[in-house]
Amino acid sequence: MLLSSAEKNAVSKICDAIKRHRNFILTSHQAPDGDGLGCELAFLRILRRLGKKTLVINEMIPSQVYNFLPGYSETLTVDSYREKKFIADAVMVFDCSSKDRIGKPLVFIPESAFVINIDHHEGNTLFGNVNWVCRNRSSVGEMCYFIAKYLGFIDKKVSECLYVSILTDTGSFRHNFNSDTINVVSELLKTGIDPENIADNVYHNNSLQALKLLGYALVSLQFDSALRVAWAVLPEQIFKQTGATEQDTEIVIDMLRSVEKTDFVFLAKERRNEVKFSLRSRKHFNVRNIAEHFGGGGHNNAAGFSIKDCTLASAIEKLFRYLRQMNTGRNAWTGF
Repeated sequence: MLLSSAEKNAVSKICDAIKRHRNFILTSHQAPDGDGLGCELAFLRILRRLGKKTLVINEMIPSQVYNFLPGYSETLTVDSYREKKFIADAVMVFDCSSKDRIGKPLVFIPESAFVINIDHHEGNTLFGNVNWVCRNRSSVGEMCYFIAKYLGFIDKKVSECLYVSILTDTGSFRHNFNSDTINVVSELLKTGIDPENIADNVYHNNSLQALKLLGYALVSLQFDSALRVAWAVLPEQIFKQTGATEQDTEIVIDMLRSVEKTDFVFLAKERRNEVKFSLRSRKHFNVRNIAEHFGGGGHNNAAGFSIKDCTLASAIEKLFRYLRQMNTGRNAWTGF
């Protein structure tokens, strides 16, 4: 569980910055997932115990499946944050490859604020005053363990949050992890967290709205045998009909990933003149390159992008036009 010299230097700089500043905003990308949210809530507890004034703000409300985590009820959206009249002198940004992906909370980050950028996505724009970006780490939660350890504050509640980060971003330890990840998890377990209860909350606690959304997506499921791709669509009106939110789509893309005989799958979500694509793939297939072609990003096996001012049908056609251009041969197809 060794840190490289560069990682040690980054951790030291981050901890020095934490000690120097007093008022913190914690944030992630627009729709925080288990990794980003877990880190936010872990450091909400850590920083407050260190005597720092700290608030968590995201563009969207995190998924309700994480409402068992300590501090979840204190997460703020832009509207609720505006009432606080809080001025930060430092910001910690978790699991976010570029400053733009923070979304609406950017308005409340003063230009003078010291920005700490912690991420594991390849292509991170290094937008922080201090940046720790390591694509070889399973999750930002794994990285944040070392910061918490350096600060000398890892208790059961912090461990629970960081464990959720690692659990969800590795797909329940199915991808993107190594022996370092397991060693970190082993240390977290020593604090007395209950992994069975955590997994039950994360994976067996879906709302009726989310399951109705899944039902619609499965009815719309399609498969292209030539490209070996399966996909589903979620028109904007289905969110209104089911009462589901974009955060509820995680269960959908996870289910699509299980479709047999696919190289990759995608979910297309229509929201306010924009179509958002979530892509997932088998180990050998790189969807990050596809996402980057359309201005997005992510990991080799999990990525995303958006196409604005476009209908759902035309956005999907743009994607398939690109895929067919790339599918000149199986070797080129699996390697691009």
